[in-house]
Amino acid sequence: MGKFKNSFLSVEETAQLTVMLSLLIFILLTFAAAVLESASIQTSKNMRRMDVERAVESVFAEYQKELLEEYDIFGLDGTYQSGTYSEERVTDRMTVYGALSGENQVEGIRFLSDGNGQEFAEQVIRYVENRFGVDLLKELAGKEEEAQEQEAEAEDYHRQEEETEQKMDELLASGEASPEVSEEGEETENPLGILQKLKRKVLTELVLPKDRSISQKSMEGMPGVSGRERRTGKGSMPSWEAKQSEKLYFIAYIPEHFGSYIEPGEDHPLEYEQEYLIGGSPDDMENLQEVLGRIRNLRMAPNYIYLQSDETKKAEVRILAGVVSTLLGNPELTDVVSQMILMVWAYGESIMDLRTLTSGGRVPAAKSRETWKLSLSGLLKLGTSEDSGSGGAGESGMKYEDYLKILLFLESKETLSMRMLDLIEWNMKTRLNCPSFEADACITKMRIQSICSLRRGITYQFSTYYAYQ
Repeated sequence: MGKFKNSFLSVEETAQLTVMLSLLIFILLTFAAAVLESASIQTSKNMRRMDVERAVESVFAEYQKELLEEYDIFGLDGTYQSGTYSEERVTDRMTVYGALSGENQVEGIRFLSDGNGQEFAEQVIRYVENRFGVDLLKELAGKEEEAQEQEAEAEDYHRQEEETEQKMDELLASGEASPEVSEEGEETENPLGILQKLKRKVLTELVLPKDRSISQKSMEGMPGVSGRERRTGKGSMPSWEAKQSEKLYFIAYIPEHFGSYIEPGEDHPLEYEQEYLIGGSPDDMENLQEVLGRIRNLRMAPNYIYLQSDETKKAEVRILAGVVSTLLGNPELTDVVSQMILMVWAYGESIMDLRTLTSGGRVPAAKSRETWKLSLSGLLKLGTSEDSGSGGAGESGMKYEDYLKILLFLESKETLSMRMLDLIEWNMKTRLNCPSFEADACITKMRIQSICSLRRGITYQFSTYYAYQ
């Protein structure tokens, strides 16, 4: 009987068990409610984040179509064709795609012109890598060093030329080189006078084909992005891994997208766009003059070096120098006059090279007896009515475009980036029917900070980053 009674709980024990089970159920229900609330909040967070991400991606999907089609560059017009940029235009646009008004602000942003065109350069690099791969870049490797070597040779030659001219002036004491007449009645001219006359002539008139017109276009009065105060981005962004030589990518990109004297952009605001990248003037004629002058300078050093190696030509020069020195009344000038004639001859041959290049021909990097064009008698007629005007076809060597690449290599990547943006902006405004386009309002990257109100005072803060890749 006692054993039977012990198998049942007492009233007190039953009450305790009931309370314990009630507490356990309450705890389980509380935990379940907390889990459900947490899941609900997290779902709300995810939905808000998805709304903002979708809105940002949709906004960036409105990239400037003409910029992509013409230049293979992505950019979002932050002015929305109004000509006036503001961050509110971008955040307001996000609300069209589902983001809630007032919850988002621009935390960081980058424009195409930021970093002296670094944002633009990044896209150029990606395009070239995808378009050409590494093979083209391997072909261009080392070209920058070669360009710098050629420029150094040209500078050395220019210094030597100045020293020779100065010595000539000092010995002549008059400072003016004028024609002299020999006993036979033939006119023999001081070589310094020949050089001075050639240098006074407009280079384009001296070297360009007579049957081809020269562009007179100018963007004077319409400064590009490089020539005005620019707006800049703000905030931190993921860092860009700089390439070893970004100019290699530029040299591959430029001929595909910008015209030159050989292949001008006839309907473009400037026809000689590659020349603008080198010269930086808003005037086609001035840029062409600058480029032709710099190519001439590059050609003079190798032409002079060849003349120094050709004993036959040096003998011709010495005979003429002796005659000139005698007529000047100072036979001791023979050596100086000889050097001066050699330099004038190298200058004249460079003019002939330019005629070949601007006609679409080729010029060998180093001359030989077979590839030398200008005779000593022809030098005296250069630039006169008796000038033949022909530089020959030139079937081997470097083209005009090759010399453009050399000169482009000699510019800094920042200069090239900003001048390319100038050309893009001018073309977008005047040719591609985008009059309000500005490179420093063209968005490439953006980070949005969102502060969302969920419920019962709960807020959620997060950042959304997007960049054109």
